[in-house]
Amino acid sequence: MLSGHQKNSKVVSPIKPEERKSSSLIEVLELSLEELKEKTDNFGSNALIGKGSYGRVYYANLNDGKTVAVKKLDVSTEPNTLLS
Repeated sequence: MLSGHQKNSKVVSPIKPEERKSSSLIEVLELSLEELKEKTDNFGSNALIGKGSYGRVYYANLNDGKTVAVKKLDVSTEPNTLLS
């Protein structure tokens, strides 16, 4: 049975803070549906980037100059799954 630390053991952090890339952080914005509609031309075809199995992806240019991707989920295509 072992308890505590062994004599020559070290605690090693898997990623040192200085090695972390700032690109690993994701900024999440909170926008109203009305603002999203305005910025995506009411989710129009001109702003459409692509579509996948769960919905379509649109681009939007925000007031602060950022360009973002907005995914509009299509609830009619969600798989029927049971949660336990």
